[in-house]
Amino acid sequence: MQESPFFQAHLQEAEERGLGRGLERGLERGLERGQKMGTINSILTLLSDQFQPEAVQALKPRLETIEDLERLKELLRTVPRTQSLEAFTQNLQES
Repeated sequence: MQESPFFQAHLQEAEERGLGRGLERGLERGLERGQKMGTINSILTLLSDQFQPEAVQALKPRLETIEDLERLKELLRTVPRTQSLEAFTQNLQES
């Protein structure tokens, strides 16, 4: 059974739109993930400048569970005012 040229064109257009949406969604997710990982790395770097790096690295798995980029940015802004790693950890637990 042969499909009409109209159907073929419509099908191709639909596939292209779907592919375009998929690529756009994938790009957005990739950018968001990159921002998230960059923010986490910044938090860890700044904390490592103030506190024992090995103890700071232990926080990485917990930071990676935070999906909200705004929450991560909020945590990043608290780092310069953090008096101790324990205080930062407590703030982190509130996430």
